[in-house]
Amino acid sequence: MADTYQEQARFFANVPLMQSNIVASIHLEDGDDKNFWNAMLQDQNPGHYYFIAHSRSPKGYNTTGCEQCLKYRSYLSKKFFICIDSDMRYLLQEPDLDAVHFVCQTYTYSWENHYCEALALKERFAAHCPEKMESFDFTIFLSNLSKTVYKPLLLLLYDLKNERSDFDTKMFSSCLPKQCKRVELADNGKALIERIAKNFEPYLNTPFAKSIDFEAESNYYQSLNVNEQNAYLHIRGHYLFDLVAYIGDLLCRGTSVSFEKDVLMKEIPSQSYWQIKKVTEDIATILK
Repeated sequence: MADTYQEQARFFANVPLMQSNIVASIHLEDGDDKNFWNAMLQDQNPGHYYFIAHSRSPKGYNTTGCEQCLKYRSYLSKKFFICIDSDMRYLLQEPDLDAVHFVCQTYTYSWENHYCEALALKERFAAHCPEKMESFDFTIFLSNLSKTVYKPLLLLLYDLKNERSDFDTKMFSSCLPKQCKRVELADNGKALIERIAKNFEPYLNTPFAKSIDFEAESNYYQSLNVNEQNAYLHIRGHYLFDLVAYIGDLLCRGTSVSFEKDVLMKEIPSQSYWQIKKVTEDIATILK
C-alpha cells in the first residue's frame, strides 16, 4: 500500500523543480499562517513559494494543523519543508524540530505572538496613534502581563512535562480574558493585570503548586532563554493577540485608525529579539 504522505511529499518537492520560479514548497498549519511566513521568507530570501494550507490524510480528507505537517517529517528537504507554530513544543524540547530536519517554527507559542512583541508594537502604535501614547504604554502593560503569567506558565509546563492533570492548558487559558473594560486600561492596564493575577491565584495556592520548586523550574527555562520578561510571548497566541487587539480597538475608538489592520499587523515583526532571530536563522539555514 502506497504511503499517502510520501506520495504527496514527492509531488510537493517536485513543484519547484518543474516551475523554476518557485523557490520551495512549504506546508503550513493553515491558510491564515501564510502572511506571517511569507513575510519572513521574503525578508530572508525573496521569491515565489508554493504554500500548502492543507493536504490529504490516508482516508482522503483535506486535513490541516500542526500534526498534519509533522506527518511529513521523514520526507522533508530544501525543496519541501514545513513551517509550524511552536505551541509548547519548543519549551518541552520536542526533538528534531529544527532547520537541520527542515522544520521552521515560531519559537513563540504561535505567529500571533510575534505581532504582540512589546517594543515593536509600541513603535507602531506611536506612529499611528501618537495622541494616545500618554494614555497607554504597551511595553508597561505587556511587561506586567509577562510577570503575572510567568509562574503560572512554569506550573503549566511542569504539569505537561510530568504528564499530570493538576493544571492543564484549559485551566491556564481560562485565566486569560480576551476582552476588558475601558476603565481597566487606566494606569497602563493595572486593574486588568490585577484581575488576571487574581484568576491564577487559586491554582497557585494548591498543594500541587506549592510542592514545586519554582526556582529550579525557572533556572531550567532560563537556559532556553525564556524568562519573566518574555513569558507573554509563550502563552497561547490567540488569547494574547485577541486581548491586545481588543485593547487597541478601545484605545483607537473615535479615530480613523483600525488598530488590528493599521497597527497590530501593519508590518512584519521587528528582528530585535531572540525568538524572531531564530526564525530567520532557520529559514536562512534551510535555503542557503
